[in-house]
Amino acid sequence: MATAVHPEADTRARRPEPGGPGPGQNTPGRQSRSTPPAPPTKKRRGRGGVGGNSPAGLSWGLIIPSIAVVAIVSIFPIVYAINLSLHETSYMQVGDFIGLDNFLPIFTTPEGLAQIGRSLIYVVGSLLIAVPLSLGLANLLNQQVRFRRVFRILILLPWVVSQTVAALLWKWLVNPDYGALGLGDVFGNRIDFLANPVLAMVLLIVVNVWISYPLATILCLASLQTIPEELREAAEVDGAGPFRRFMQVTLPLMKPTLFVVAIQLTLLYFNMVTLVYTLTGGGPLDGTNVLSLSAYKESFEFFNLGLGAAYSVVLFAFNVLFGAAYIRLLRSEKND
Repeated sequence: MATAVHPEADTRARRPEPGGPGPGQNTPGRQSRSTPPAPPTKKRRGRGGVGGNSPAGLSWGLIIPSIAVVAIVSIFPIVYAINLSLHETSYMQVGDFIGLDNFLPIFTTPEGLAQIGRSLIYVVGSLLIAVPLSLGLANLLNQQVRFRRVFRILILLPWVVSQTVAALLWKWLVNPDYGALGLGDVFGNRIDFLANPVLAMVLLIVVNVWISYPLATILCLASLQTIPEELREAAEVDGAGPFRRFMQVTLPLMKPTLFVVAIQLTLLYFNMVTLVYTLTGGGPLDGTNVLSLSAYKESFEFFNLGLGAAYSVVLFAFNVLFGAAYIRLLRSEKND
């Protein structure tokens, strides 16, 4: 039998006592069901330095191997060459310290000054031909014409030819007896490019330009393709012709690239040995004996490493001077 509970009794049972805990409050001895908040934890900071977990440690860990490679490949040879140029040498043995005596034959003798002059003629002459030629070819390759890809391959083909192969090829081409470009006898005079000092230097510059202009052409073409077409169209709407558009729109925007091209070609020309050695060997009558070839011969043919190192240091100084001049011109153009 079910027992009936009076409503008032149930209400009195659920009514809290005076002074007791109200609804939602914990009674003494009873734990709360809610979990107290966890105390804040301190994040462990990664240890700095190489190999640490911090971004600085990771950055140094990635940079140090590159610095080590650059120091071994570039900085150490430069320091070693400078030290070698200041000492007397006998084959591979380094002798007494002699100061700048190894530099005297380069700057105080007619032969050394002539080598510097021929090097400047070779480098400047090649630049004056290679840079405008590359700029013109890049403009042609940037035009929408048929068989453009074929023209690009043909124009850039000399880039894949090594300096030795190019030298042997051109020696065969200009041979006065059987060469395709040999002039032979002209008005009773035999013209041999490799027997005349002036013609040999001209031939050396031409071959040098032939194997180096593709690199400059690629850089100029890449720069041309970054110029917005809207600028040329706006100039055309204003009545500017093709030449004026090139001089006032294209060329100013390409100046930074042209300076980079000039720096790269200058470094390449000053340090070029294989082409000169294979094509002319410095002759005839030392007409093409430039600084780079002299450095090679003194070091590896005559085994005068001190003098060869002095030639190398002079070449390094020329590279630094020309590079600094180009960079200064580039900065002045940006400031203007």
